Amino acid sequence: MIKDWVLDQFYLNEQDWEKDLASLPEKIEVLASFKGKLGNFEDFENFFKFEEETSKLIYRLYGFIHLASDLNLKDTAKASKNQQMMLMFSKISQATSWSNPEIISLGKDKVMSFVDKSDFLKAYKFPFEKLFFQQKHVLSTDQEKILANFGPLAQTPTSIYQALSIVDAKDETVELSDGSSVVVTPSNYRSLIPNAKTAEDREKIFGAVFKRYRENKTAFAGVYNLVLQQKAAHYRSRNHESHLESALFANNIPTSVFHNLKDVAYENTALIKRYINIRKKYLNIDKYRTYDRFIKLVNDDTKYPYEEALQIFLNSIKDLHPEFVEKQKDAVKEGFVDVLPKDGKRTGAYSSGLYGFHPHILLNHDETLDSVFTLAHEAGHSAHTLFSQEAQPMAIADYTIFVAEIASTFNEHVLLDYLLANAKTKSQKIDLLETAIDGIMGTFFRQTLFATYEYTASEMVKEGRPINADVLSNIMIDLYKHYYDIDITEEPGKQYVWAYIPHLFHTPFYVYQYATSYSASLKIYDNIKNNKPNAFDNYLSMLKSGGSDYPVNQAKAAGADLTDKNTFLAVIKRFESLLDELEQTLAN
Repeated sequence: MIKDWVLDQFYLNEQDWEKDLASLPEKIEVLASFKGKLGNFEDFENFFKFEEETSKLIYRLYGFIHLASDLNLKDTAKASKNQQMMLMFSKISQATSWSNPEIISLGKDKVMSFVDKSDFLKAYKFPFEKLFFQQKHVLSTDQEKILANFGPLAQTPTSIYQALSIVDAKDETVELSDGSSVVVTPSNYRSLIPNAKTAEDREKIFGAVFKRYRENKTAFAGVYNLVLQQKAAHYRSRNHESHLESALFANNIPTSVFHNLKDVAYENTALIKRYINIRKKYLNIDKYRTYDRFIKLVNDDTKYPYEEALQIFLNSIKDLHPEFVEKQKDAVKEGFVDVLPKDGKRTGAYSSGLYGFHPHILLNHDETLDSVFTLAHEAGHSAHTLFSQEAQPMAIADYTIFVAEIASTFNEHVLLDYLLANAKTKSQKIDLLETAIDGIMGTFFRQTLFATYEYTASEMVKEGRPINADVLSNIMIDLYKHYYDIDITEEPGKQYVWAYIPHLFHTPFYVYQYATSYSASLKIYDNIKNNKPNAFDNYLSMLKSGGSDYPVNQAKAAGADLTDKNTFLAVIKRFESLLDELEQTLAN
C-alpha cells in the first residue's frame, strides 16, 4: 500500500510547530545583537555558531509547514502558516543584513586568520572566499538593510502565481467525441492526450488545461512583469550589468556557458524538425501540433504502478557502485515519497532537502513510462542530498542548482540504458528510443528555448521596453516557429505557455541548468560506461562535495567541462544517433 509523507521527523503536531515559531523572534534579536562585534574573534565565532543553531530550527519549521502545505494548497490554514514562515525568513534577512558588509570591512586577511584559529570556522573558508569574490556587489550596511526591507515582497509573485494557476483555478470538464466526459487538470492532461481518439479531442483536452492561462493572460503577464522588475531592481542595486550576469555571478558561472548552450540549441533545430517529420509520417498526422508530442509512436498500454516503477529503478542501478546504490535506496524509503495526485496537491515533482533532515520527494505518479523516469530523477536529487549532508558540515552542505540536475539526469541515463537492454520486442525498443529522444527534446531543447525566452524578456526590461501578454507571447511564437516550425497561435492557449511554466515565476534563470546539467551528466555517464579511470569515484566525489567549490569546477572535476562548447555538441551528436536508430527500427 502506498503511504504518504511522514513528517514526524520535524514535528508531531502543529502545536509544537507553533511553540517553536514563537521562539524565533528572540533568536533573531540575538543575531542582530552581534552587529558591530565581529571584529572580535570570540564574537565572530559565536555569531556563526548561533546562526547555525537558528538555521537548524528554521529548517525544522519550514520543512514541516511547506511540505504539509504542498499536499493541499487549498488548505488556507496551512497556507497562512507557510506565509508566516516566509515573513520570518524576511525578518531574519533584515536582522542580519549588516553581517556581510561588516565581514568585508574586516578584510580578507583578518577573517581568514579567524578561520585558521577555529576548527568550527574552517568549514566557512570557501563561503568566505565566495563573499570576498562577490565583494564589489555587496553594498554598505545601510544599503543592505534597505534591500532587506524589500525581502517580504520577493515571495509576492509566487503567491499570486499559485493563486491564479492552482488555488483559484477551476479544472475543466471536457466532453469527448464518443460522448464521454473527462476532468482535465495540469497533472493528468499529458496522460489523457495520447488516449484521445481524434485530433479534435486532443485539441479540446489541451485547450481545457490552457484555458486558465488564456483567460488570465493579463494577470499572469502582470505577475511576470513584477518578477522581471524585481530582478532588474536587484541587479541594478548591486551594480550588475544584467539579470543574467547577476544570476550567474554568485556561483562564478561564466556567461559564456549560458550563451554557448543557447547558441548550440538554436543552431541545431534541424534535428528537431527531422524528428517531427518522422513522427508525422509514422503517425499519419497532417498538421502537427505541439501537444501531439504526447502521442506515442507505438500503442503500448503498459502501466507502471508505483511499486513496479520503484522496482524497475532499483534494478537499473543494482550493479553500480555499492555506495551509490545504498544512497538511492535510502532516498526512496517509505514515508519520504508522496506518490499520487490529490485535489489541491502541488503539481509536478520535486525533492526537498533541508540540512539535518531526510529529504522528501513529491510525485504525481500517473503510471506512465515518464513517471518512472520522474521517480529516478527525484531519487537522484534526494541521494545527492544524503551524500552531501553525510560528507559536509552545514556551512557547505548546500549544493547549487547547477550541479543538482547532474545527479538527477544521471539516473535517467542509467534507467534508459537498463530498459533498452531489456527490451523484448520491437514496440518496446521504439517506445524507449522515443523516450530517450523526447528526453533530449524536453531537457535540452525545450528548457533552452524557455531560457532563451527568459533572456529575451529580461533584456527587454533592461532596454526599458514594455512587458505585457502580447509581448511575452510574441517571444514564444517566434521561438516555437524557429525551433519546431510550428505556429502556436493555431493552438488554443499555447501562445501563453510562458504562463504555464512555474519555474519562470518562482526561480528565474533556473531552467537553463536542466540543459547544462543534462549535458554534464551525459558526459560523466559516458566516462563511466567507457571505463575511464576513476570515473565513478570522481562522480561520487562531486555528489559528496556539497557546496565546497564553484559548480563549474565541480562538474569539471567529475569529468564534464561546461566551458567547452563541445560538451553541448556531444548532446547533438547523441540526438542524431538516436534518430538514426529510431528510423532504422521503424523501417524494419
